[in-house]
Amino acid sequence: MKLRPEHVRAVRLGHGGNCSSVGSVIDTLFLSAVVGGAIFAAVCASVEEEKKADEKPPPEPADE
Repeated sequence: MKLRPEHVRAVRLGHGGNCSSVGSVIDTLFLSAVVGGAIFAAVCASVEEEKKADEKPPPEPADE
């Protein structure tokens, strides 16, 4: 069977325009997970830097 114009009902433009709604939901979930992971990593890195800045160096041993 050959695909002809009368076999096509609609063509949608845009990102994932011809995908099912389930595919769009999965794309959205994946994108939100990636963004959430990046934000979480940035927050963890900034907290770690604050901890390092708050730490005092160990006292030097006294000469006897």
